[in-house]
Amino acid sequence: MPFIFFAAIALIGAAIHAHRERHKGAARTLEIFLVWWMVVAIGVAAIFGSMFHLFDGPSTAREIGYTNGDGGFQTEVGFADLAIGVLGVLCFRFRDGFLLAAVIAVSIAYLGDAYGHLHQEAIHDNHDPDNTGLLLWSDFIAPLVAIGLYAAWQRARRPSTSASTEHLT
Repeated sequence: MPFIFFAAIALIGAAIHAHRERHKGAARTLEIFLVWWMVVAIGVAAIFGSMFHLFDGPSTAREIGYTNGDGGFQTEVGFADLAIGVLGVLCFRFRDGFLLAAVIAVSIAYLGDAYGHLHQEAIHDNHDPDNTGLLLWSDFIAPLVAIGLYAAWQRARRPSTSASTEHLT
């Protein structure tokens, strides 16, 4: 459920921000949505999620369906989530190559998490809602939205092909 909350905040915030800058073009609108997505839906959400692993690891492990709530493993997951969160939040300040690096890191981490959840479901019959429910879907949706927004932003930033060929004729 936290994913829906943070995703909604990101999209609503981006829509308001984009509305206020509505005359700045498609590239700027896509950049606004990408940055809000990375900062809030990825960054703030990951920092929020890391706190569960860092401060209540055994309980969090049980909710995901792991019977061994090993504190060390949960601490490692918590710090990995914290790193992803800080990377996402820093997208507020940094653009271009940094945004690309953040999208790549988030995609590898979250799609890897999705694989882990599916593996737990298939091999260990783990159908706990926090393993195969919305958390699993968010591990696919969050990076795919980031990839899509980044690709669209890059495409919108390129000069138009028709405009560049017109002055050649």
